[in-house]
Amino acid sequence: EEKEGVASSTTNMYEALWTNGAKENFEFFDYTFDEHFGEKHLPTFMPRKYILEYLLARVTRNNPHIFDNVKFNTTVLSVKYEDGLSKFTVITQCNKTGRKEDTQFDKCLYAAGENGLVRVPKEIDTMLNEGGFLGKKMHSSNVGNLEQDVRGKRVLMIGDQYSAEDLALQAIKLGVEQLYIYSRRGEGRASYTNAWPYNKVELIFDKKPTGVIHGGCGICFKETKYNSETEKYELVADGKSLEISNIATVVYCTGYDFNLEMIDKNLSRALKDGYDGYLDVPKDWKMKPNVMTEILGEVPLSRCRPWISTHVYRCLNISNPNMMFLGAPQTDFPLFEVDVNAWLLLAFITGDVEIPIPEIMRQRNEADNLHLINSPTHRYGMDADYCEAWSNYCRLHEEHWVNNPRDPRLIRTSMEEDIFSIQYLARDMYDSSYPVCIGTFEKLNKKGKQLLENSIAISNVNIEEGSQETFRDGDPSKIRSIFTGIAPVPLRKLWLKLEESDYDDLSKECGGSLKEGASTSTSQLILKDKKLHYSRFKVSDVETISTLF
Repeated sequence: EEKEGVASSTTNMYEALWTNGAKENFEFFDYTFDEHFGEKHLPTFMPRKYILEYLLARVTRNNPHIFDNVKFNTTVLSVKYEDGLSKFTVITQCNKTGRKEDTQFDKCLYAAGENGLVRVPKEIDTMLNEGGFLGKKMHSSNVGNLEQDVRGKRVLMIGDQYSAEDLALQAIKLGVEQLYIYSRRGEGRASYTNAWPYNKVELIFDKKPTGVIHGGCGICFKETKYNSETEKYELVADGKSLEISNIATVVYCTGYDFNLEMIDKNLSRALKDGYDGYLDVPKDWKMKPNVMTEILGEVPLSRCRPWISTHVYRCLNISNPNMMFLGAPQTDFPLFEVDVNAWLLLAFITGDVEIPIPEIMRQRNEADNLHLINSPTHRYGMDADYCEAWSNYCRLHEEHWVNNPRDPRLIRTSMEEDIFSIQYLARDMYDSSYPVCIGTFEKLNKKGKQLLENSIAISNVNIEEGSQETFRDGDPSKIRSIFTGIAPVPLRKLWLKLEESDYDDLSKECGGSLKEGASTSTSQLILKDKKLHYSRFKVSDVETISTLF
C-alpha cells in the first residue's frame, strides 16, 4: 500500500520515460547537444537515457574523476547549526558498514531535490481502502511493469500534471482500454491537452471520489465547488454525480514533497513554511488592466498567499543564509534554473555577490510577490477570491473563450508565467556573472525571447480529435538552440509507434562514470570550508567539497 510521506527508494523515473519539455530549454552553454551527439538530427523530445548520458558527459568530460570526491552509499542522519561555533554539525552513516561520522562544516547546501517523499492523498486512499477497492493502487514513482497493469484494462489516474500526462500516453501506447484522469480543478498539464490518441482519455474535474461501488470495481464521483473562505473544494448539495466501472488500476500522479527529515526544524522550516500566511498588500493596491479584467471586473484583494517563499531568498535561508536550498524550482525551466542557481550560490559563498541583511531579503521577496499578482495566472494561484471568481465564471459560461485552452487570448495570458520565469532567470544570470546573457529582468534579449518561443511552441500544439498524434508529434520548426541556433527535427515516427531501438544510434559513452552502486537521483552538497576558488568560468579546489549520497 502507498503511504504518504515515505521516502522513495527509487530514482522516481519509470521505464520508457521521455522528456516533456523542449531539450533546447535545458541545454548547457559549456556543452551543447551538438557537441555531445555530433551532427545527428535530434528531435526536441528525447528518451531519458540519452539525456542522462548527456548530463553525465557534461560533468565528466573535463574531469573524469569528478565523482571520486562523492561519498556514495551514505545516509545523512542529522544536520544542526551550532550557534556558538557558527558551524553545521552533520552526522552521517555508511550504509555498508553502519559506521557513523560526525563532521563540522561552514556551509550546508541541500540539493536533494523535491522528489524525496511520495505524496498520496489520504482522503482518497482511505476511501478506497475502506470501500473495499479490489484493484491495484500505486504511486507514479513505483510504476514498474506498467504494461501488465494497463494493457486491456480500465485505469484511473489521480492528478493531472506531467507524470499523469506522460503515463497516460505510455498507457495508450501499451494498449490501455480506457483511461480516466481525475483532477480537483482541471488545470494541470494533462487537462490542457485538447485531444488524446484514439479518444481513450476522459478527464474528470470539479468532482471528487466519494465511494467504491460495483462490488469493489467502480468509483463514484460527486460535484464540488471551490469555497474561497475555507480555500477548499466542497461537495455541492444535490450536485451532479459520475460513476466509472471496472477500474483495475489506480495510479497516484500526485507528486512529492521534500525529504527534510535529516535537517533540524529550525533550518528546514524555511522551505516548508515559506508559503503559509498572507502577503501584506497595500490597501490602495489595484491590479493592472488585463484581458481578464474585461470578464471578471475589479476583484477586491483581501487575502493573498505568496508565490515566492517568504523565508527563502534566492535559495538562501533568510534566517540563516549559511543554509542553502538548491533544486526547489520557481520556474518552468528546472534544469536550467538549477545550473543558474548553482552559479548564484557560488557567488554568494565567495563574496562575489553580497548577501543582503534579512530585512532587505524579505522586502525584495515581497516586491516580487506584488509584481506577480498583476499576472492573472499567478494571482489565480495566490488569491482565493480571484480563483473563485474565475472558476465561477468558467462554470457559468462553458462556451466562452476562457474555457478554450487553444484560444489566443488564454494562451497570451498563460504566457505571462513563462515570461516571469525567464525574467527571474535573466536577473539571476546577470547577478551571478553566468557566462550566458538572456537579457535583464526589464527586457529580454534575442536568446531570452527564443527561450520563450520554445516554451510557446511545445505548449501550443493542436491535436486533431481521434488522431494518433501526441504533443511530442507537434511542429518543432519554431524551436531553436539559444547557443547554436540549430532547430530540432520531427520524430522519426509518430511517438505512439516508436520503439526504444529507433534511437539506438544516439547512444554514446560518457567521459566518466559513477561509482558502483551510485544513484543519480539525490545528493547533499556540504561545503567544508571557505577556501573555494571561484571564477566566472570554472571552480577549482574541488577537494574542499564533500558530497554525500
